[in-house]
Amino acid sequence: MNLSINPTNPVASSDLSNLGATARAQTANATAATTVTAVTPVDLAANQAFQQQWIGVESTLAANGITPAALQGAAPSSETAALLAKYQTALDSNARSGENAEAVATALVPSMQQLMQQRPDLAHAQFDFQADNGAIKVTSSTLSDTDRAWLQNLLNSNGGLVQAVQTFHDDLVNGYTAWANAEGTPLSGEQTQAVSRQADQLVSFLNLFGQMGAATQVPHIDDKTVYDLSGNKVDLTQSTGSAAGFLGFMRSAQAVERGANVDRTPIGNFYGAEKFDVFTQSLTGGQAIAIPFFPPDATLGVHQIA
Repeated sequence: MNLSINPTNPVASSDLSNLGATARAQTANATAATTVTAVTPVDLAANQAFQQQWIGVESTLAANGITPAALQGAAPSSETAALLAKYQTALDSNARSGENAEAVATALVPSMQQLMQQRPDLAHAQFDFQADNGAIKVTSSTLSDTDRAWLQNLLNSNGGLVQAVQTFHDDLVNGYTAWANAEGTPLSGEQTQAVSRQADQLVSFLNLFGQMGAATQVPHIDDKTVYDLSGNKVDLTQSTGSAAGFLGFMRSAQAVERGANVDRTPIGNFYGAEKFDVFTQSLTGGQAIAIPFFPPDATLGVHQIA
């Protein structure tokens, strides 16, 4: 006896030949009814993650007044996932400016301490510095050429500082080029070099640190009673345009980052009254300052760094 294998009902072929047409049709329909159509299940976790990423990108764009044309009016969908990832790459690179600035400031401390020891006459000299084609350039309207050259050599002899400045520069350039790629207008080699030169002049670091400190409003205008645990007044709004001013700023910044400060009030002392990272807070909050280094048509209503 030969057998015809059905997924649910083995039937002898000799018996099937004896069935009437109606019975055979009913058997075929029953067999068809058991066929299951494969359905790809929805990955709810992945879909939720994508929705959250979309919202996060939109929030960052809105906080910085940036409006990418390709995302205007677009709804979250699988078709826009790749495009969203490109914009996210640009934003992530630019968003590292806060931690990169902190790395520059931290690396600068020993050089400024060295300046105070070797050239106390320059302790309060006003200057600033920028990235300069892989090196550091000192700018000043008051230093003599000889003193400016000495200070520039001092900063460039600090390998960690030079590398931190270059990383800051490179992340800004990478964010710019990633945005251009997302917009479908990738930069040529010549254009990338031009963007790199523009990034060199975008930020004067001591001025940037001063803006970061001022954005915290610590101490507040009506509350100047915050001290570090050594008894020094915490002041993030002081001028950072000299070695002495910068080192004072850094002592305050480190105190509030560790929460190692005390607010002295008539009703008692409150320890750890201020606790935050001045570098990341002032650049990621979207409220005070930003470094929007994107193609010109991508930025609307943002606060440029002078």
